[in-house]
Amino acid sequence: MKKSLLLSLFTALALTVNAGAQVFNHLALGVGGGTDGLSFELAAPLGSHVQLRVGYGTALGLIGYTLKDVSIPESPASVSSPMTKRPLRINLGMSDARLLFNIYPGRGGFHFTVGAYAGYARYVRGTMDGMPADYNTVGLEVDGYLVRATNGQMKAELRAPGLGSDSFGVKPYVGIGYGRAVRADKRVTFAFDLGAQYQGKSSLWASGESITGRVADVRFPEKDVRELTSALDDVSRYLSFWPTLNLHLYVRLF
Repeated sequence: MKKSLLLSLFTALALTVNAGAQVFNHLALGVGGGTDGLSFELAAPLGSHVQLRVGYGTALGLIGYTLKDVSIPESPASVSSPMTKRPLRINLGMSDARLLFNIYPGRGGFHFTVGAYAGYARYVRGTMDGMPADYNTVGLEVDGYLVRATNGQMKAELRAPGLGSDSFGVKPYVGIGYGRAVRADKRVTFAFDLGAQYQGKSSLWASGESITGRVADVRFPEKDVRELTSALDDVSRYLSFWPTLNLHLYVRLF
């Protein structure tokens, strides 16, 4: 899987080598948004059939959804304790740079896109309010650290590294779309893309404190995630590929 995704990117790079004339003869600034956050991009042609896009996007925690009745154990010390329901707020949490290549097989706006996103591996933030009192005091023991709620609120995040590490993700992207980021005959253009980022297996992380007072981010074992709440376990299980849909407005600078 990883080899095929990288091969797609290398194919795009090979096409740019033979792109011919009209390389970087125009530059456009783009702004847009979608399931990969709010973003700014710079775009330039690499010949008549390939356009380069570089940019940065962040979700800023603005897009989210609340699961009203998520079941958790009443006491974190015992998974066999009675269950209680609490609201879970889920917000997009990605923040990353992007390097993308639009490949146009014809003269129109239809294109294939290959490239990669790279940045902090977090892509979802989770906040649960009104936690039972034991979560403020006893907390959850994870890898020698205690993860506690603060004033009845517990925060965690889902990370997916793609081809990167636990904290830094490199996520290959493949998609299709319509529209040209740069057009010599138009000052303003629109384009949209639909595809997926390969982000691999997700894991749940939270801030914990050791007995010596050291604070660090710790990863929950898969078993603990399932026991804590099946809602986050379901999210992490089925999102090896992050669906990416976005719309951009581009203004040609020259």
